[in-house]
Amino acid sequence: MIRQTNRRRCLSLLAAPLLASSVALTPAFAAQGRAAGPGAAPSAPSCELVPGGGGKPGVTCAKPLPQKPGGGKGSVKVTKAEVVVLTPPGSVIDCSKGTTAEFDGKITATGPGKVRYYWTFASSSDPVSPGSADFAAGTGSRAVLHVVKVPGQANASTVSTFVTLHLPDQKMSARSAQVTFTCEKK
Repeated sequence: MIRQTNRRRCLSLLAAPLLASSVALTPAFAAQGRAAGPGAAPSAPSCELVPGGGGKPGVTCAKPLPQKPGGGKGSVKVTKAEVVVLTPPGSVIDCSKGTTAEFDGKITATGPGKVRYYWTFASSSDPVSPGSADFAAGTGSRAVLHVVKVPGQANASTVSTFVTLHLPDQKMSARSAQVTFTCEKK
C-alpha cells in the first residue's frame, strides 16, 4: 500500500511540470501576441501561467482588442490603382437581353494594413460590391474582380458601360476604359 502511494506521488511530481509546460507558453512566445504600444491591438491572444488559488497553477489569456468599425487602415499607402476591362472587345450580344462585363481592379500598396474599396457602375454614384484587401509589410498588389450586369437595350446598335474603383480611405479612384458591345442584327 505504501509502495503504491509513493509511486502515485512520484508520478504526480513528474506529471505536474509536463502538464504545466503543455499549457503555458514561454514568455518570449507569449510576448509576440501582446500589443506593440499603447492602443495597439495584439496580433493574437497571449497566455501565461500564473499561480492560482490553492497553490494550483492556472492560465490567463489576453484577448485581442476589436478594431474600430470602418477603420483598420493601418500604415498602408496605396501607390497605384487601376482597372482593366476583361471582356473581349467587339463582343456581339443580343441587346434585348443584356449581358455581363468583367473588370479587374489592381491595387498596389506599401506597408501593412487594410485597404477598403467599392465600385460604381457607369455614371451612377451608388457604391456597389464593397470589400477590403489586406496587405503585409513591403510592397504588394491585390486584384479585385468585378462583374456587372449590363441591362438590355432593345433596338440599339451598341451598348457601352464602364466602372470606377474607389479607395475611400486613400481618397483615390480609377476608372476603366469604356467597354462596348455590338448588338447582333436580326
